[in-house]
Amino acid sequence: MSDEAVRERVPKRVITVVVLTYISGILDIVAGILLILLRYDADVQSSGDAYLISLWGAVMILIGLLTIAMASGLTRGRHSARIYVTTLVSLSTLVSIVDVVASPADASAWWSLAIGGVIAALIILALWAGRSAEFFRRSHGF
Repeated sequence: MSDEAVRERVPKRVITVVVLTYISGILDIVAGILLILLRYDADVQSSGDAYLISLWGAVMILIGLLTIAMASGLTRGRHSARIYVTTLVSLSTLVSIVDVVASPADASAWWSLAIGGVIAALIILALWAGRSAEFFRRSHGF
């Protein structure tokens, strides 16, 4: 079956999820880069947390890259891509929650959690409900 035939059957909701998944992945990458740059802050260096912050930033970048990589599998109706995207978006939200718990006074962590949490909820709901769930059941792509 050609790619054009598959694209004709892709529901608009799945396309919306793919766009949201790309946005989520890009936001994770940007957050990871900003976190890595935070290691050069004087307070972070004096506390000795530069290595941990760099590692945390690298994890965020990796989650973002994997999320973007899996987004293309969604348009092909791959059930495995749907599971991976759900897992990665959930991991991203969990990382944001840990960030808020680690620094509850940081307003940017709260905004990051709010925006990322809403995007994650929209992605997960749209992937597992309605026409998109039917699309993944019909395609049987792994």
